[in-house]
Amino acid sequence: MHTPNPNNFFVFDMDNTLIKTDKANNLAYTKALSSVLGINYTLDNCKRFTRKELKDIFPYLPQTQIDEIVTRKELYFESFLTETELNLNLFELLKQLRNQRCQTILLTNSHSGRAISLCNYYNLTKYFVLRFFREDCHGNKYSLLESLGFNLQKVVLFENEESCSLEAIKCGIKMENIIKVDF
Repeated sequence: MHTPNPNNFFVFDMDNTLIKTDKANNLAYTKALSSVLGINYTLDNCKRFTRKELKDIFPYLPQTQIDEIVTRKELYFESFLTETELNLNLFELLKQLRNQRCQTILLTNSHSGRAISLCNYYNLTKYFVLRFFREDCHGNKYSLLESLGFNLQKVVLFENEESCSLEAIKCGIKMENIIKVDF
């Protein structure tokens, strides 16, 4: 393996990049829907269920019920950690980068509680110099890096979502420094 540039920052997304989480997310939503609405609604575990889909499928629900479903989903998620899957190839790369004393950063749109649970479950915390969560980002997670003084030209990003990659490019991360991760 060629030695990475020590001046680069290696930034890892979590959901469906470092850890496949769709199934656990959807099972937690299913349980939350049952708990709040008293219905059995089966979700496709091959596609991530989101708040947007929740509002699209149940447009009549008041915001208070939407919020309660999401809150319970977050609480139930931890009981489905066994339904997640670590990207072993990316994990090996992360370990090698840290062993070479590279600057490795977790940058996720996940809420801190869920992301920390996943990091603890897979014993990942020690491999990140810094971790940033949804609560830290106030909008665009790549703008957060810039606001903290990171040179975005030196960021190497591991990301699975095309929309996030395009957002990263708009913020100044070089396209050639974005590694598209397929699980």
